[in-house]
Amino acid sequence: MAVFERCCCCSLRTGCLVFGTLGLVMALVNIGLEIHEFVSSGLATEEELQFMEELREVFLATCILSTLQSVVSITTYSLLIYGIHQAKYKLILPTLVWNPINVCIDIITIIFGSVLFDIDLHDPFLHIVLITTAVYALVSLLCWLCVFSHWRMVKVQVGAPERMEM
Repeated sequence: MAVFERCCCCSLRTGCLVFGTLGLVMALVNIGLEIHEFVSSGLATEEELQFMEELREVFLATCILSTLQSVVSITTYSLLIYGIHQAKYKLILPTLVWNPINVCIDIITIIFGSVLFDIDLHDPFLHIVLITTAVYALVSLLCWLCVFSHWRMVKVQVGAPERMEM
C-alpha cells in the first residue's frame, strides 16, 4: 500500500494531529448536540409530542448510538493525539480500527433512516444526503490513509517488527 509522505500541505505528523484534534472537537460537539436534542425533546409542543411518540424508539436509539460513537471517538482520537506526541504506534492503532467502523455505522444509519422514512429515490433531499455521505466517506478514507502512513513511519522509527513471527 502506498504511504503518504505529506498530508495535504503539511507534514504527516501535523496533518494527523489536526485530524485527531478536529475529530476530538467534533465528537465533543456531537455529545453536546445529543444532550441538547434529548433535553429539548422534553420541551416539545403537543403537536411535536404526538409526532415524536410515533418515533420515540428510533429517536432514542439514534441518540444512544450517536453518543456511543462519540464516546469511542473521543477515546480513540485522544489516544491518537497522545500516540503521535509520544511516537507510540500502538496508541495510533485504535484510530485505524475505529474510523472505518464509524464510517460504516454512519452509512448504515443513513440507509436505515432512508428506508424507515420511506424517502423517494427521486427526492432531491436524498440525493444531497447521499452526495454528502460519499464526500464524508472519501475524506475519512484520506484521513485514514494519512494516519496509516504516519503509523507505519512511527513503527519504522521505533524499530518495531514489520510482522509478528509465530
